[in-house]
Amino acid sequence: MAGAWRGEEGPERYPRPPLPSNQGLLPALRTTGEVAGPVLDRGPVEQVPQVHVPGELPVGSGGFDREQCWDLLGPKTRERLEAQAGSKLAWWAKLDADEYAEAFVFGPLGACRAASVVREGRRVYLVERLRFEPDALEHRSFHSDPVERKPSKASRLFRPRRPAGGDPPPARPAVVADLGLNERNSGVLGNLPAEVQEFLQRPFLGDDQGVVAQWYYDQRTDAMGRVLRVVFALMGDRDVTFATGIRTLPRGTSPDRARWELDYYHAPVRGSRSRA
Repeated sequence: MAGAWRGEEGPERYPRPPLPSNQGLLPALRTTGEVAGPVLDRGPVEQVPQVHVPGELPVGSGGFDREQCWDLLGPKTRERLEAQAGSKLAWWAKLDADEYAEAFVFGPLGACRAASVVREGRRVYLVERLRFEPDALEHRSFHSDPVERKPSKASRLFRPRRPAGGDPPPARPAVVADLGLNERNSGVLGNLPAEVQEFLQRPFLGDDQGVVAQWYYDQRTDAMGRVLRVVFALMGDRDVTFATGIRTLPRGTSPDRARWELDYYHAPVRGSRSRA
């Protein structure tokens, strides 16, 4: 990344908190060979996303949270990030390997990252943006509350009838495909509901776009249970998907009984990335 924020105060060092993140590019798309539906002919085969199993989330307490790390960026860098992204639909800030603050912001105009570098003997922040196609942002929401949801007697007894006219049309053959995520990335993604996992991965199926996974999570515990805040993004040459939201796990319940409130998005990328 190039092009420093002139006039921005250099970041200061702080003790590094135990906030998890990931590094590295994802391998090219591959298929698992698992058949997702009955193969009834030799016609075109549809690829469906791999739904991953939940991995460990080794969240800890202490250290700087994302709001504190956001403040360490300085006002000019924060303003530039929000202006370049359009708004903060999803975001995080944390300390990097050198214990300086860095941040990602996803908005309707693009995905932006701010990181510190040394320029002419001083620390400055650079901001890079991956632009989105105007008015092409796709947004969905997911809300679940399995702890409180109880099926009615009618819904338990009801069984839908087969449509008139004989058997249903044959299903299209489908093969489960994955993006080659490593164990840590797939484990974080696997904690999200299956519907959200599928949405995030689908734009990248059948086309290696040099996909990069980026994510952040933290957790707090209160009197009623544990609240996990998570952001997960997949970024390619032509598409970006990201999800942001909260998982609430009441005391005495297992993760499969958690409450979810999520917003998730897909945006086509416009042209090449820009720097400021």
